[in-house]
Amino acid sequence: MALDSMRGTVNPILDKLSKPFMRFNPNTLTEVSFLFAVLAGVFIAISGRIISSYFLILAFILILLSSTLDALDGFVARKKNISSKAGDMLDHTFDRYSDIALITGFAFSLYGNIYIGILALGGVFMTSYLGTQAQALGLKRNYGGVLGRADRLVLMLVILIIEIIFPFSYNFYIDFTPINILLIWFFIAGYITSGERFVQSIIGLHQMDE
Repeated sequence: MALDSMRGTVNPILDKLSKPFMRFNPNTLTEVSFLFAVLAGVFIAISGRIISSYFLILAFILILLSSTLDALDGFVARKKNISSKAGDMLDHTFDRYSDIALITGFAFSLYGNIYIGILALGGVFMTSYLGTQAQALGLKRNYGGVLGRADRLVLMLVILIIEIIFPFSYNFYIDFTPINILLIWFFIAGYITSGERFVQSIIGLHQMDE
């Protein structure tokens, strides 16, 4: 899907959404976004052990709020002309910890698989690493590929809806639940995306060296 490539398209929407948040420091939005992601991960992890649909619905709402604030923090910073490298560092650090919290929650839930979750985390982290490493070496930050962060968050929301309304489980060596299918996709698409970004970066760096 590569929703990250549509950043320019959603700017008018972010402009309207950002108005109530202009009074806040962008770093505060980053921190609250991270808190919501952690809580969502916890609710996903315990879902099925207590009241399945209740906690999954809460997790859905929290991921939606976390995603919105994550999209707004940088936008608000730019709009207030207070963007900083420290703020960017905070944002990307908390994004990675949010990824850990959410994917760990999915993996440890009754619908997930810990081992597949570890593979999914590897794919997600390599994707994010190669996107920012390109920038560290003098290229533009790379948002390309089939699995950017926006894509992951949208897929999480879709899978939660399916798990709440149309839950299923098919066993073929592993349990194919909506959540396990999500984790498998994160693993496969993550490494495809990281491979694509690696090749693009190598080509770009060779061109810089010429």
